[in-house]
Amino acid sequence: MKVLLTGATGFIGSHTARALLGRGHAVRAAIRDGSALSRIADVQASLERATCDLWRATPSELESLCRGADVVVHTAWYAVPGKYLSARENLDCVAGTLRLIEAAAAAGVKRFVGVGSCFEYEFTDAPLPESAAVSPLSLYAASKLATRYQGEQLAKLIGIGFAWARVFYLYGPYEDERRLVPSVIRAFLRGQPADITSGRQVRDFLHAADVGSALAAIAGSDLAGVVNVGSGEPVTIRQIVETLESITGRKGLARFGARPDNPTDPPYVCADAARLRATTGWAPKFDLVSGLEDTVRWSKPLVAST
Repeated sequence: MKVLLTGATGFIGSHTARALLGRGHAVRAAIRDGSALSRIADVQASLERATCDLWRATPSELESLCRGADVVVHTAWYAVPGKYLSARENLDCVAGTLRLIEAAAAAGVKRFVGVGSCFEYEFTDAPLPESAAVSPLSLYAASKLATRYQGEQLAKLIGIGFAWARVFYLYGPYEDERRLVPSVIRAFLRGQPADITSGRQVRDFLHAADVGSALAAIAGSDLAGVVNVGSGEPVTIRQIVETLESITGRKGLARFGARPDNPTDPPYVCADAARLRATTGWAPKFDLVSGLEDTVRWSKPLVAST
């Protein structure tokens, strides 16, 4: 199978590239000119690279990009930490994704897999199935949800299969160092304290390599509509941080309560990932401890060199 992968240099996209290659698929990576290639340095030689700015490309350029692919896996989106939730670039991503769906169908692609977010849902105190109510509370989440609805209907009109993978929380190698897990790891490895909220928030965290393998499994399946991508295992932020203390041998460096809890932050976010598992046979490689151990192991040489 030949896959056009967008966002290949990003956090999710780079892990998806490895997963697709690991399954023996040919991968054409759509890469914007000037993008850093560090996340795909180890697999770059195995990828067919295609330079394209998805958000500014013409319909003919997008059709050319898609030609010869069997499936499009679309992980590209504006995702700058601290900015993406309210960024107007989200609107460009909606329009660009719809143009990409049209171009894929025109090029003869049979299937389109888009990547959504758990923040499309209305959060409750129980694991969320794909049928759960939606209630986006940011421009980012609303834009993802709009793309799901519009993309699904457009795909029906023009005759291309459509799946929408709603990804929950993730961590792992190559994550932006401003985010929770890498920032805490760096602090602990340097022997520095890490300021944390109360840590009571419950989340569903999945290693990024497992997110990539889940997207690869969806791409190779006949699944249609929304598919949750998560571990299905609720864990508190405190548990994650305390596990990192244990792995790094830096007990007592976490300062819980040093940062205020965000009053708009949902107390409980967890996936019901039964559909993904039952339909594709997918299962994660990592549990929380082994996944965090892998991430710490990957992080050590980077921290030592800075």
